[in-house]
Amino acid sequence: MKALILNFFVALLSFGLNTCTKNPAAVADKVLVDTEWNLLSFEVIGVGESDRGSDGIFLFFKKDSTFKGRSSTNSYYGIYEAGRDDSLYIDIIASTKVGVPAGSRYGEYLQALRNSSAYEIEKKKLRIIYDDRTKALNFKAE
Repeated sequence: MKALILNFFVALLSFGLNTCTKNPAAVADKVLVDTEWNLLSFEVIGVGESDRGSDGIFLFFKKDSTFKGRSSTNSYYGIYEAGRDDSLYIDIIASTKVGVPAGSRYGEYLQALRNSSAYEIEKKKLRIIYDDRTKALNFKAE
């Protein structure tokens, strides 16, 4: 009887260890840091997306909780905190606003980053959610 109980617990432990193993490909697909993110669109959740004014805006999160970014003529940097619950806090320390092209939404973009509250990553696409979860910035990995 003891051998039967022991075998049961060994089998249960083995099953538990196998199900806890993460798929490396799935984990790599969800990496926020050390990836250059290219802004694709601004989104009003439940309404739709617009790519107007999103050309040439990039974002890069570093492991040391800092980030940097650039547009066609400007740059910005700051600090961030990403939680295990996919929460996201961004503080822009400095940015330039020189020669912003007509139609650019660069200023709106920086404000959206300041108002961020969460993020999602799926299939090499990053979504930063802001304004009380009513809007999102959509990026693709470069």
